[in-house]
Amino acid sequence: MIRHLDIFTNERRLQHQSSLNLLKETRLGIEGAFWLRKLLQNSGKEPATAAIGGIPIGLRGAIEKELELLKSFGIIPFFVFNGLSVIRKDKPFSTEDTRPNKRAQAWDAYEKGKHDQAYNTWASSNSIHQPDLLYFVFNVLKENDVEFMRAPYSAWGQLVYLERHPKGFIHAIYGGSELLMYDVEKVIVNLDLEKGTYNWLSKKTILNDLAISDEQFLDVCILAGFEYCGTFPPLNTEFSSFTFKSVHDLIKQYKTGFNAVQNYADHAGVIKQNYMDIFCRTRCAIKYHLVLTDEGRVEPLNAENAPSDIHEFIGYRLPDEIYYYLSKGLMSPQVINTLISGVLIENPPLCNGETQEYRRFLNELLELRAQAMGLLTQPLHQFYQSRKVVSLYWFEPNVEHILNHNPSVHEILSTWNVLERGLEDERKTQKTSNIDFVFCLRATATDDQAAKTIMPKNNDKLIDSKEEILANVQWELLQLRKFLTSSHTHTPWGVAFKKALGSSKSNSSHQEQLFSALELIRFGYLSGNPYSRSYSGSPTVGTEEERKHILLISRTLSMVSPNYQGIPWAGPINRELLAFNSFVKALNRSLRNLCEMLTLSTFLNRDCLNERGDYLDIALSLPFVQDVNTGLGIIVKTYLENIVTLSIEKDNKISDFHINETLKKLEEMFTACINVKSDLSDGFSFWDEVIVAVKNLKSSGDISNDLASQFLNANQWLSARRF
Repeated sequence: MIRHLDIFTNERRLQHQSSLNLLKETRLGIEGAFWLRKLLQNSGKEPATAAIGGIPIGLRGAIEKELELLKSFGIIPFFVFNGLSVIRKDKPFSTEDTRPNKRAQAWDAYEKGKHDQAYNTWASSNSIHQPDLLYFVFNVLKENDVEFMRAPYSAWGQLVYLERHPKGFIHAIYGGSELLMYDVEKVIVNLDLEKGTYNWLSKKTILNDLAISDEQFLDVCILAGFEYCGTFPPLNTEFSSFTFKSVHDLIKQYKTGFNAVQNYADHAGVIKQNYMDIFCRTRCAIKYHLVLTDEGRVEPLNAENAPSDIHEFIGYRLPDEIYYYLSKGLMSPQVINTLISGVLIENPPLCNGETQEYRRFLNELLELRAQAMGLLTQPLHQFYQSRKVVSLYWFEPNVEHILNHNPSVHEILSTWNVLERGLEDERKTQKTSNIDFVFCLRATATDDQAAKTIMPKNNDKLIDSKEEILANVQWELLQLRKFLTSSHTHTPWGVAFKKALGSSKSNSSHQEQLFSALELIRFGYLSGNPYSRSYSGSPTVGTEEERKHILLISRTLSMVSPNYQGIPWAGPINRELLAFNSFVKALNRSLRNLCEMLTLSTFLNRDCLNERGDYLDIALSLPFVQDVNTGLGIIVKTYLENIVTLSIEKDNKISDFHINETLKKLEEMFTACINVKSDLSDGFSFWDEVIVAVKNLKSSGDISNDLASQFLNANQWLSARRF
């Protein structure tokens, strides 16, 4: 939001209110980020998300209710979400991040029993990272037949283009006040779907009230400050309160923003921030913002007057093909943003990342992240292939960790070109229609069978169907992560993975969770060892050995999601498990990015049919699309601690009565879940699969006896405490 513009327009009574009935049959362009932020603040508000991680439990219900209300008024929504970030010149971590401190305050309050204060602090910590939610949101919109797109860069410029277009793609815009900086007549800034009204701002009315020109208004907004640009330093002092009128007065005095900034060129804040450069770059980024045209090209607004150095204030130009795939949801922007900016910024996770183990883990993830970067740069211009890319961590912001992206990654994977005929035969053999890790591992089970999958690229027959793309991408992922060899046979890790998946007695699929668990076992972070920093929530009952068992089991089961009924979490929370969840999330995000770049590489290298209508279907079918929270870990920890407490009271005797009483207690405690007993049963099935994998890895000598013993001893202990 433009700083204090909403206060100013309210004070001057410049905001108009109308009935939503006036928008009947209107194609309403909606700024996705603005809409989602409001949703999370209102009907989708769930403070516990900052404490348990994952997707807000009630988000689906909140979105569907909103869509139903829009439909009831005859409004046809078209959502536009942000794409790539506009390049910034300010130094990473140069502005204070208040979120970790607020989260720490919330945990301190929670641990002192001040739960209301804790949840209020979590709610104000702004800890939900919107990009993490978007594929979930996209899926809900798709299921409800609602149109949406990703803009090449900001949704603001794209919405303005769509409204101004002669074809009238949209008839009105709902979004933030930043849209007024563009060439628009009016912007809807609030929808009250319950009351049936909406609030809107007329740009002409605002300009008349301020008695300034369109160009001057743009300068006022930039100097006031918004996402791209902080408030003009001379107006941001401790001696006087900032007001929107103070910026207006400045422009009235100096006529233009450039003159005003130049007049304060010697101001310490202006010099420190290099504000003149920021102001000029921001102004150009608004006036000449890049948009995706209806012809599939990426062009600047006001193209006839656009300068030739757009890359200086927007970012380095990419092939239009990439922007198109981005708009269709084939991949998310993160890896591309990292390449363009040259920096992967690692902010503290929800637990605040204070352990030495997590900080070490980030270094160990660099290889995986470099693989994703290499897949992106290989088909691009030499400039990108040789571009220096570094990762910067919040706890050592001046230390560069080089991402050695190697474009030759694609050549390693060149034998994966399995076409539909091979897939169809294999599906008949396996009697399945699913293309997943189980399918991919079974198709490469023996040397003889594996040879069938080695198919060099045939330019006369491209990969075509979604199933072909998904299969080849997952095979490539399995090879890059060393579950498969280059000759398409199983490594010991692949053998363990396949046997574990084949051992499941439940109908639930834990393929992705097992993949992640094996990766974390390989990295050494799925264990019962305490962290270098102790957190509240560690097991407190039973012997020291029992506490270690409970810790390992609860960490493992926290990788599986319970079945929620759409109401907010109301049970206990656990900081120790949130710390482990940070490992899971960092790993899964990196694996997801690798999947997306494998897919994009397939398209950019012309290994598959490029013109198609199922880009989003492909993206939503790739693994690691959604984050998990700590819910099931908390449930199983509570279950086991209760069983241990009861057994101590009853001379170490555990009866079915104790188990049933405990389950009944859990049902009353964890009201967000549909069926706690079923969730625990599913979690124990996953545990069994992990144990099968651990036994195989112990036999092959690929994990230490100490780590294997932790799992096997915990499993023996657990067997008498299950139902």
